[in-house]
Amino acid sequence: MKNETHRRKQNCDLIVERAARMMVDEAGASEPMMLDRMLTYVAAQACLNDGSAKTAIAFRVMAQKIEDGLFHPVTGENQGGGKGH
Repeated sequence: MKNETHRRKQNCDLIVERAARMMVDEAGASEPMMLDRMLTYVAAQACLNDGSAKTAIAFRVMAQKIEDGLFHPVTGENQGGGKGH
């Protein structure tokens, strides 16, 4: 079951990555525009599913995790003069 969930997440990540590439490469969106559209879609869907208050809390929690270094292994931040720090 755990492997099945992991596989599904990987497949979903691949689809999201492909959608992002399509927006930039085929629709001509800038990367900031693509990110705006993705985040707007995610926020709207989360509000529909969970309500605005729960969605706002979830975004705050994620923002804190990002500030705390969730993506530092990907961005290279905090590894000897990385971006933004």
